[in-house]
Amino acid sequence: MTTNIFNNDTIDHFASLAHHEGWDQMLIEARRFVEVDCDWDDEDEEDVFQGDLDALVRDFESKQRSNFSAREWLELYRYYASQFPAQTGQYRADTYIKVILETAINQFPYMAIFTLHLVEWLVRDQKYTKARIAITQALKYTPFEPALGFMQALILSIQGNKKKALEELTTVLQNVGDEEAMLEDFLEISLFHGQFEMAMLVLEKALDTGAEVSVILEKYIEKAEEGGLVDALIPMIQRIIDKDPYSAEAWYVLGSGYMAQGDHEQALKALDFAVTINENFADAWITFLECTYELGHYDKFIIQYKELQTRFPKKTFIEVEGLLAWSHYEQNDIKTCRSIYKEILKNQPQDAECWYSMGLTWHYEENYSAAIPYLERAYDLDHFECDYGMVLASAYFGANLPEKWEPLYESLTIEHASNPEVWLDFSTSLYETGNTDKALDIIETGLLNNPKHSGLFYRLAALCYLSGQASAALIILEKALEINANEHIQLFTFAPELKKATSILACIAKFTKPRTGI
Repeated sequence: MTTNIFNNDTIDHFASLAHHEGWDQMLIEARRFVEVDCDWDDEDEEDVFQGDLDALVRDFESKQRSNFSAREWLELYRYYASQFPAQTGQYRADTYIKVILETAINQFPYMAIFTLHLVEWLVRDQKYTKARIAITQALKYTPFEPALGFMQALILSIQGNKKKALEELTTVLQNVGDEEAMLEDFLEISLFHGQFEMAMLVLEKALDTGAEVSVILEKYIEKAEEGGLVDALIPMIQRIIDKDPYSAEAWYVLGSGYMAQGDHEQALKALDFAVTINENFADAWITFLECTYELGHYDKFIIQYKELQTRFPKKTFIEVEGLLAWSHYEQNDIKTCRSIYKEILKNQPQDAECWYSMGLTWHYEENYSAAIPYLERAYDLDHFECDYGMVLASAYFGANLPEKWEPLYESLTIEHASNPEVWLDFSTSLYETGNTDKALDIIETGLLNNPKHSGLFYRLAALCYLSGQASAALIILEKALEINANEHIQLFTFAPELKKATSILACIAKFTKPRTGI
């Protein structure tokens, strides 16, 4: 994420201000910086520092020099910022970043780029007061700098003063002109911080300038999905389509948004538009196929995949090869499914998901001895994927290998303590082998890590009842019902015999509405 803070208006204003105030040296430095040093973008691959970076860093850290040029200060900042990626949101006083930026600001107060970088870090660390002070100070030297005004509006919005933020932003946008790069930056920063009202205002301006916004919105689909904010992105994407209904990119992003929401029907329609408008849009085709698969149209998926191969004969579609295999499995063509997986593994032996999926084809047939080698390989490749470990433990259990499944479950409860399914699966295996006491202990420990999970309470209630602790079971059952009464069926799935327990049924009846009708 970069901020294009210099434009012709800014330069002209600065030059006139410098001349008016008699700051001759400032004017010389500004012209040199703008004409020589400022012709770059923070993410421009062609922007390579021409000096000796190692020597520059040594000089800085050893304090052999303090009179660095503006370009050198910026290069030092970029170097240390890369050591502490902005994505972490951490601004640490014990790094050199603060020293670099504050020193550069003191030395070149009329160059807003340093203040903007400082503010960016402060905002991410939620140090809004310090950020606003820095902006106010910088505005004394560059009062017409739009990026400073934008950051001021952003802080207001984050702090909840939406009305004033939008007023400030409206003023900023009036002064931006047709600066596409700047508007793209404003849009991305707004989305990064989840300020969708600001983003919409920027978007409307950006669309009028022809800025490339579809790519930016696509980038934030996943981030929005994680935060449950895709609903806020959808209207923005539709705004692009209203402006340009023949934008394949916009239809593609809209489809991706619906996919993130789980609305595969709407996603398919949007993606159909994307590939109709641009038949050579490979990414849209891939997502189109993923959507077809998610809808359970496995026969159509197989046909479309063949069409894709015909359309793009020189491309390989790693993203959907596994889905092709599983589509054949769902069509009961298990032989073809395994053949595809074997071919994938030949070319991608480090693909943990593929090893796992191949193992599943055997696990579902309860051929555990055939499944285990594949599942072990998947788990070896990716220990952090909980499902790999759980299915492997299940295969060990099915193969009657207690010396393997118990230690693996123990390990999983440590590594994935916040995953209720691990505790539930482990307790099921223990109970089925007659170790009810340990199953109870496991569920109790699981509840310590997941104190509001109804499924664990239902399991504890069932185990208590089955172990002869009927009174305790009813108390625990009431707690489970208070959390989520609709999930009481879990009791009977685990222990069907509880359907005949009148006290259990009476307790459930107090929390559920009686069913009427046939």
